[in-house]
Formats: sequence, structure tokens, C-alpha cells
Amino acid sequence: MRKNISILSIVLLGILSACSSGPVKNGVRENKMPVLYPDYTSLEIPVNIAPLNFIIQEDARKFNVTFSGKGKQSFTVSSWSGKISIPIRKWKELLNENTGDSISIDIAARKDNQWIIYPTIKNFVSADSIDPYIVYRRINPALVLWNDMAIVQRSTETFDESAILENRNTNGNCMHCHTFQNHNPKNMLLHLRTPPGGTFIKSNDSVRWLETKTPNTIASFAYPSWHPTKPYIAFSTNIIHQLMYSSGDRLNYVYDDKSDIMIYDIDKNLVFTSPKIASEDLENLPNWSADGKYLYYINCPAERKKELGKLVKYDLMRISFDADTHQWGKPEVLLSADTTGLSITFPEASPDGRFIVFCMADYGYFTIGNNSSDLYIMDLKDMSYRKLNVNSDQTESFHNWSLNSRWIVFASKREDGIITLPYFSHIDANGKESRPFVLPAKDPESLITRFYNYNRPVFISGKVTIPQDEILYDISRPTQKVIFDTLNVAMDSLFGNKSLPNQDESSMYKKK
Repeated sequence: MRKNISILSIVLLGILSACSSGPVKNGVRENKMPVLYPDYTSLEIPVNIAPLNFIIQEDARKFNVTFSGKGKQSFTVSSWSGKISIPIRKWKELLNENTGDSISIDIAARKDNQWIIYPTIKNFVSADSIDPYIVYRRINPALVLWNDMAIVQRSTETFDESAILENRNTNGNCMHCHTFQNHNPKNMLLHLRTPPGGTFIKSNDSVRWLETKTPNTIASFAYPSWHPTKPYIAFSTNIIHQLMYSSGDRLNYVYDDKSDIMIYDIDKNLVFTSPKIASEDLENLPNWSADGKYLYYINCPAERKKELGKLVKYDLMRISFDADTHQWGKPEVLLSADTTGLSITFPEASPDGRFIVFCMADYGYFTIGNNSSDLYIMDLKDMSYRKLNVNSDQTESFHNWSLNSRWIVFASKREDGIITLPYFSHIDANGKESRPFVLPAKDPESLITRFYNYNRPVFISGKVTIPQDEILYDISRPTQKVIFDTLNVAMDSLFGNKSLPNQDESSMYKKK
């Protein structure tokens, strides 16, 4: 019994010493920075971010890391392995005390019976907080392995992670396009392909489980964007194909034969559109402006598609929309592929209405497997645009704004060209970006060992609380068919909309 108590005392002493050792003051000063993974150096970080745990990739017997700032909070973490796990309470206190200022990270390594002291790392703590959760699709990067897919929510303030829906409970089908209205976790949408297939929409206290293909549209809903104030969701309908590459630096290429944009009225279960966004062109990837007065989207003119075939290039477009009268304006080209020489995709307007971030690549629109895809930003005050300094030589693809318009999260393959992880960057009021950093992990080694892609990261303002069992019950019932507004626009997308009448586009509700 006494022996067990002694062993326990030694273990506890080791644990306590790992957290309470003081900073190393005497040692040999090293000029070069230590190698860290992830490289959490020279960053701007939100005041509410989870601890930035990391691994010191230096050969040494022991490591001491001291975290400090101008406030009273200061603490040291010791490690024999180089893996630094930061106490969350002390980390939060440190960030709160140094908001609007920098924190210091001082690393010392015990080598050859002496301490090596590395240059101080400085990270700036922004008062601009980040949304408390992100939601992403967790999927095997092998593309054809669907047996372990989930829509997952993860706290950005802690390491809490939970599945909203797992496809092991839905016959192993594909699930995607999770979308929220104004970052509100209570208003949620996601698609499921193959039985049980449909579109799940939770809007406040109501739930819809929909079959969205109609005789007047070419396919089911895809690529949604929720109107900021109205019960409307913009979708594209696409006839999609996928090419798989057996060699080279690309895995696949997704392209459309046809695509149009539709608007779904949740309250009336009604789909409406306009010839201006449902034509012989390829209209795709709708995204509402912050005030809901414009719909941004991408477009490949029919003539260009005919010329280029499958390897098409898209323009960045917008069209005005009056949600009360359903009046559409004239489509505007904001940036043309003829000007850039590149294809524009994934437009995402900031909630403050100032900027729009998008990707450009050598061709196509679904660029998650295209390493030529980079992020760009456009200032909507003067339509100037530039390439963001957050890109790598690998794929940067889907991105999303925080609710306060001060942060973006984007999907990047910069680790190895295969695995996709979420990265954050601060965007200030003038559109200047900070150095990106990867989503913090409780065990930073898991960023290397977990063989998953984290696709379509989106911010939400709180936790999704609807139980998975409740979603499973809702999608086990028969789907409800959506109604197409033939009173307002009599169309058939299968025939390229050539029969679309040039008619008054005032609301069908007004006519009734």
C-alpha cells in the first residue's frame, strides 16, 4: 500500500512540475527560431481562440515554454517530448489581459547538459472575436470512400467536437452543403444524396424534408445560400459530371453540362426564378449580399462553354433583387474571366457589405482538388481586387466570413496536397489580411495522423442543439415535393430555357 502511494506521489509530482516550472533565464542564446508544428508564430489571433497547442520539432531532452504578456498572467509549460499542451484557463486569462497587444512565447530546450534559449515569439491578440463554432464536412480524402462521413461542429474556443449527422446512420450516403442563415445554428440546411435522399431544412421551429427536383428544373437543389432576412434560399440546379485523374497533380475535375439558379420560399414551399439567372449560360454558386438586395453568382456564357468544352471559365456576377416585389435587375459582370485569364468561383460576401472573397483557378468552379486555386478579395466600394497573401502552392478553396466580418476561415491543402484543414486569417476594416493559422487541436499531432478532409468550413454563432436522432427521424419520413412557380415563369431548364417568355416578373403572390 505504501509503495503504491509513493508511486502515485512521484507521478503527481511529475505532472505538477510539467505545469509549474519557471522560465529558463540562463543558457546559450540561439539566433534562429525553433521549428514548431503548427507554425504558430507572428500571428494575429482572436481573443477567444482555443489554446494554440504545438510540437517543438527540435532534438532535445526537455523543453520549457513560458507564456507572458504585459498583464499579470504568466506561466510555464514543461515537456519531455516537445508536445506543448497549454492550460486553457491560464491561456484565456493571458489573452484577456493582453487584448489589443502582443503575448510572448519563450522557448528553451535542454541539449547536451545546457539550456538553449530561442528568440521570443510574438503573437498579437485581436479584440475582434471569432465565431464560437465552425461546421465542416469530415470526409475521407480518397473521394470514393463514403463509409465514414459526417457533418461536424467544432468549438473554436475549446476543443469540443460533435457530429451533427453521421452517414453511418444514413446508409452510408453522401451529405453536404450545410448552410446557415446569418450564422444562426437554429436555421440550418443540408443535402443528402442517394436514399434517404433529400434536402433537410430547419427554420426556427419548423422542419422540412424535401424532394427538390421538379418537372421544370434540371436537377435537385445544390450549393445553397440563405437570404439574410427573408425565408428564401438561393440554389443552383446542376447536371454534374466528375472526371477522375489517374496521374498528375489533380485528383478530380467536377463540371456541369447545365446549371441554373432558383430561389426557394420556405414558408410557401415554392420555387421561383427569372430568365436572367436561368438561361442557356451556366449560372452557379449563388451568394446573397449582406442586405439581401443583390445576389452574387458565377456565370459561364453559352458561347464560351461551346468554345472551351469541359474546361470552362466563369465570370463573377451580381444581380439586384427586390424581395418584396420579386423584381430582378440587370445582370452585372463584376470581373470577367476574359480579363483575368482565370476562372472565378466560390463568391462569398462579407456580412458588413464591404468585401467579397472568391477563388480563381485555371479553369472550372469546383476547385477543391485544383492546386491552381487561390483566394482573392474585392473591395465593393470601387471593385478593385487583389490576391490575398494567405495562399500556398497547394489548393485554397471554400471560405466563409465571421459574423463580424473580421475573420475568414478557408479550406487549404497546404499540409501535403492531400489533406484539407481549416485555416483562419484576420481581415481588417481596410481588407488587409493577417498570416493564416490552422484550427487549433487539443493534440497537435492529430493534425498529422487524422486521415480526414475538413471541407466547407462555415462559422456559426452558437452550437447546433438539434439531436442527431431527431434529424434521423425527420429524414426517415416521406419527402415533401416542392412546387415550381409556373404562374410567374413558365420554364423548362432541360431545353436551355429557350421557351422562357419575356414577361412581367412581379410577384406571383401579388398577382394572386
